[in-house]
Amino acid sequence: MSKHASGLEEARHWSVRYRKGRLIYDEGDPATGIFRVDKGCVRLQVTSLVGDRQIVAFLFPGDLFGLCVDQRTSSAEAATDVGLTCYSLVSVVELSTRSSEVMFELLRRANNLYGDLAHHVEHITHLPAAERVVCFLSWLAQREHRPEGAVVTLPMSRRDMSDFLGLTPETLSRVIKALQADGVVSVSGPRTFTLRRQRRHLPAEAVARPDSTEPQDGPRRLRVIGRRSQPDRGASETAVELETPRQRRSG
Repeated sequence: MSKHASGLEEARHWSVRYRKGRLIYDEGDPATGIFRVDKGCVRLQVTSLVGDRQIVAFLFPGDLFGLCVDQRTSSAEAATDVGLTCYSLVSVVELSTRSSEVMFELLRRANNLYGDLAHHVEHITHLPAAERVVCFLSWLAQREHRPEGAVVTLPMSRRDMSDFLGLTPETLSRVIKALQADGVVSVSGPRTFTLRRQRRHLPAEAVARPDSTEPQDGPRRLRVIGRRSQPDRGASETAVELETPRQRRSG
């Protein structure tokens, strides 16, 4: 039995494998199964109407994902070569009606994933770029049960990291170099970091350093930039972007 076994093992399930970069399911696909990561790293992501990608979660061994009862609310891709267990959604629903243990496990997993997403939104909305990077490396170290000062190896690419943190690759590169110069991290390879100081120990100039991709001319507001019809749902999606005072004046 898998070391990640749970009450879900009584539901109909099977093992699947995906190579790095392969799509596991796409946003809008019908939900037919729930997945558990057994090996590797999976990324959940959404794509804007103009094609920009935002990674909303990274999942590691033991994590469940795809807890949808209708359509997929995000896309799932293999950030590395992955091994997964897929549970039949119909079988899981039937099992949950007979087992309170399974029902509460699903609720707990969904609540944990929502909590992680809520904190992630808070980080990319309110934290400067340097703190986002340090928080991310700290989170990875905690997931791997690494002590402060231990080496952390990214299972995902730096581009994945930048798309998760809401930074451009160029901004991420500059921030890492600045943190390295400040003695917060040391870099021994494209994906290998040693976190020397946690968030609470960041130098004041690193905390105050803004993300260079953000406008510095005042508060922003939402502006409608287009609509996309969805005949199968009898509705439409509205695309919006954040507009700065400078953009409003020039318009």
